[in-house]
Amino acid sequence: MNQQGQVRWNKVIFVDWHGVLSLDPFWMSIIHNEEHPLHSSLSEAVRKLFGEHDDLVRDWMRGNITTSQIVDSLQIELELVFPPDYLTRKSVDDCQLMRVNSQLILLLQSAQQTGTAIVLATDNMDCFHDAILRARQQSPRLKETKTTSFFATARLFDDVLCSSTQRILKSEDPRHFFANWLTSHALDFNNALLLDDLKINCSAFRDAGGTAVRYNSESLENAANNFQSELKTWAQIS
Repeated sequence: MNQQGQVRWNKVIFVDWHGVLSLDPFWMSIIHNEEHPLHSSLSEAVRKLFGEHDDLVRDWMRGNITTSQIVDSLQIELELVFPPDYLTRKSVDDCQLMRVNSQLILLLQSAQQTGTAIVLATDNMDCFHDAILRARQQSPRLKETKTTSFFATARLFDDVLCSSTQRILKSEDPRHFFANWLTSHALDFNNALLLDDLKINCSAFRDAGGTAVRYNSESLENAANNFQSELKTWAQIS
């Protein structure tokens, strides 16, 4: 603890969400359910959004466009049984259904016990940020004690950095994205590790003076083992 009563960490691990901690998409309860009335239309609209409109998606991640505006752009015709804000609300609710990489969570928990902060650092949208904040405010549930639910994972993080509130993507200006948090906790990039699936993010973080380990949750077992070894060495996990 420091004089203000805040936890004093000696290191920090910044961990990405999509592609590292989870692979699940937005609106997963609809996209993964072929019986849902909106399954076909939403699945096709989302495929086009992420496949053909990169600039729009990036503005969404930067917080320049809201989820409500994105939903409007999808032009999904809702049946009368659905309220007008149905897809906007589901964008938040369905984030809380996302499945989490339990093996990586165990490694992060071990690192946390050595005095290392665990901070979520994600290029992500306002709906995801809202979902994470809601989950962090909820009281633990007994049935979660042996599971890695979205809610339990959200409470694992010592803090959350999201591009939609940072107003910039990690690769665009890593010093802007990370430096304020590091400075306010008396740390620097040489005390920081980034776990990310994108090469561009890892390179930018290294250029800023940090250590980065590229992670692919769909990688071969040997690659996953190498990743775990690098993480354990850096965080001094036995």
